[in-house]
Amino acid sequence: MRFSKWPTLGFVVFLTLAAFRAYQYPAYSSDGFEYMANVVAMHGASIREIHDTVYREVLAGVPRPTLDHLLGNDPVETSQSRSFRDRAVNPYHFAEFLPCFAVRPVFNELVYVLHYKLGIGLLRATVLIAVLSYWAMGWILLAWISRYVASPWAELVCLLLLLTPPIWDLARWPQPDALSCMISLLALYFILEKTWVTAGLTILLATVYVRTDNVLLVMSVLAYLSILNHTIDKTKAAILAAVAIGSVLLINHFAGDYGARMLYYRVFTAVPLAPGEMVVRFGFRDYLVALRAGVTAVIHGEFIPFALMGVVGLLRRPPSPILGLTIVSVAYCTSHFLIYPDVEERYFGLFFLAMGVAAAFAIVAPPSSTARVAPGGPNIS
Repeated sequence: MRFSKWPTLGFVVFLTLAAFRAYQYPAYSSDGFEYMANVVAMHGASIREIHDTVYREVLAGVPRPTLDHLLGNDPVETSQSRSFRDRAVNPYHFAEFLPCFAVRPVFNELVYVLHYKLGIGLLRATVLIAVLSYWAMGWILLAWISRYVASPWAELVCLLLLLTPPIWDLARWPQPDALSCMISLLALYFILEKTWVTAGLTILLATVYVRTDNVLLVMSVLAYLSILNHTIDKTKAAILAAVAIGSVLLINHFAGDYGARMLYYRVFTAVPLAPGEMVVRFGFRDYLVALRAGVTAVIHGEFIPFALMGVVGLLRRPPSPILGLTIVSVAYCTSHFLIYPDVEERYFGLFFLAMGVAAAFAIVAPPSSTARVAPGGPNIS
């Protein structure tokens, strides 16, 4: 992999400007408040101290139009606005949402370090993690594309992909999504492209502690490596799968998570006022309604154009690393959607990146690179 001086300098400048723009204009959400609250709770604060600390940061740092929405002052009242308004004044109901977001331990720990060890404000710490993850993601993406596409086209294609709305928006969401996507991409680069299987799988298993739904990505990768790629044997894949599932159960237990039924209810039915005090009902019929709404969102979103980019890449007969990336990302995102049909694009950053890499290879790579197939990875001893 070789970078020419000036295109790489241009890449650094534009990537940094895009990251800085996201830092200036983050997409604040109530989820970020709960991550901040978990960090304050880790420091030993009382419920009222947690509430006062978080909302003091919110009132000082969130712009007025967004702040009004997050305080529940929307013109039309909904279950969400009622919950936002109640949480802003009721510390105990606010605290009942903390277990729902304690299931992202790595993100919470990073915010803790930035705030309590380095003195960065709580609100800005959540923003900074997303922005820096996006910036690092750009370099991983460039390293991968540059193995098939010559400079300066590699830098140009990489920047265009990073500036597409579903990927650039990852930098704007002060939540674990950009961090999760960056680490997952790094793990797949190590496993599929560099064939550093042990290091890649170690990193991949760690992504479960960033977002627990990454267990589906772990399963997709292990299935690919053991069944299609024959890099590891099925017994070792089953052991690693058990470790990933056990990690999810461990995280949920110590976080005090309310379970999948509460998650589905507050996302697809209504936002509760006090999740710790209610018994929710969410059945199969409710799931089908959510699935239908999800399919509609997929049709009207960014998924179809990016899926077509992936098809273009497959028609070019890509080498095994890119083929593996495409298969794994599609399997992961399909299973994620079927299990949890909430079509927020921030959950599917890996899919958008993978389809972009496949399209970059198909459109810009020289014909000689088609024959450049990476050898199968070594077995894990």
